[in-house]
Amino acid sequence: MQRALVILTVILLVVVSLAIGVVSAHWPFWHRAWQWQSADNGWPAELPGATRVLHGTGDALPLQFRDDASLAAVAATARTQALLVAGADGEVGAWFAPGMSSSAAVDGRGLTALVLTPLFAQLGREHAGLLDKPIGAFLPQWRTDSRGGITSRQLFWQLSGMPAKPFTPLNPFNGRAQLAAGPDFSRAALGWKTNWPPGSHFEESPVNAQLLAMVVARAGESTLVAEMERLWSQFAADDARVLLDHRGGEAAVHCCMRASLADWIRLGLLIAGDGRGYKVALWEPGYLEQAAVPSPVHEGYGLGFGLQPLPEGHKLLTATSPGRHLLLIPHTGMALLWVGEGAAPAGLVSLLSTHSAGGL
Repeated sequence: MQRALVILTVILLVVVSLAIGVVSAHWPFWHRAWQWQSADNGWPAELPGATRVLHGTGDALPLQFRDDASLAAVAATARTQALLVAGADGEVGAWFAPGMSSSAAVDGRGLTALVLTPLFAQLGREHAGLLDKPIGAFLPQWRTDSRGGITSRQLFWQLSGMPAKPFTPLNPFNGRAQLAAGPDFSRAALGWKTNWPPGSHFEESPVNAQLLAMVVARAGESTLVAEMERLWSQFAADDARVLLDHRGGEAAVHCCMRASLADWIRLGLLIAGDGRGYKVALWEPGYLEQAAVPSPVHEGYGLGFGLQPLPEGHKLLTATSPGRHLLLIPHTGMALLWVGEGAAPAGLVSLLSTHSAGGL
């Protein structure tokens, strides 16, 4: 009996030691996962762990902010933190909640993926037909995998055939949890399976953005972090901070970049202007025309943007995430950014159209 008790005690100690070792080895995951699990609105206020600073430039487009009573009236109908309407000349009508300002750093949440638009637009100069090349040409792990036949255009269109998957933050085997908390964003993305043939089914899934990020790194013969640093230094004024899967690792692009409100609107203006930077063009005009072409499966969705018709055949480009809305009118080069919690106020589209017609 005593021998059995000793053996049982040893086994228990070994199991406990292994459990402690596993938890310790994956502590960064658990630390972040708990923040996701306990977030009141589904998005943590802060995510612990490794990050990387993207440095802005001292030669960014100057923005002139002015209070706008019409924006204040709309902002008051929702839990608004900031509402900005900007023109291509840098004039910005603005409303800020107490404690907020143009320099306030906010998590863009799902808007983080918008950096993929300028990154692909720039890489297209060196890689003709990049959007329609099978991603297996850039991802050696999928070179002989059927998923390697998916194209970047299908990823932008949300037609990869890969589901969004349920998000259970504290499950280390859940793909969404691994993509949100690490410790290896690329491994998590490569482990995603298809539920439908590519090009046949529309479903917004965070893995699509992360796979596009991997294509950016391979096509640029660099890392995603380096490509994002280069881009940020070309148009942004302030430093931004991106989430890494682990120290010295790769960046998340499906979520979680923190940047100033001013630079979020600058990003919108850069895209709406089809690469028109402050003093130089960052890519050849014409890329944005592709973004406004609807997919063959979902006429309301283009290359990474929702699409809404406007008068005279123009299109409104929309990017949304919980508490974040960015609206772009490419033919005028204007952008609207709403940041808050809960549902966005009604009338944002008409608000942008009014400012477009009346000028800022």
